[in-house]
Amino acid sequence: ITYQGSHRSRVDTSQVIRCIELVMEKNHAKLCRLFKSSLKTFAEELLQAGIITRDIETDPTSDTIINCFLSGFAFKNELEEIEEYCVRFFNAFYEIRGPYVDAANKIKTSMQESVRDKLGIQLNV
Repeated sequence: ITYQGSHRSRVDTSQVIRCIELVMEKNHAKLCRLFKSSLKTFAEELLQAGIITRDIETDPTSDTIINCFLSGFAFKNELEEIEEYCVRFFNAFYEIRGPYVDAANKIKTSMQESVRDKLGIQLNV
């Protein structure tokens, strides 16, 4: 069942967040390898997008970037907030270009499939 419109407002966002966390965990090693190529530039983009803190941008690591992204979900109570937050995250990938675009597309698709398969809703990211 795919929920549209008002049904989306009844979604347990903690389950959506858990799907996203599992996708990020599954791709952790690949992301760490990718981030090594442009870690500082990527951190700058994420800071501009409001995904990471200034402290992380000053001394970024792959793990601190991923953990900060995931910790931001703790304050998202609506599905639309989760989607908007993910869009900002992926837009930072697109700004770097190159293999970051492929990574964003793959992770985005994996998140959408996970949420659809487990919860029956479309994640609009």
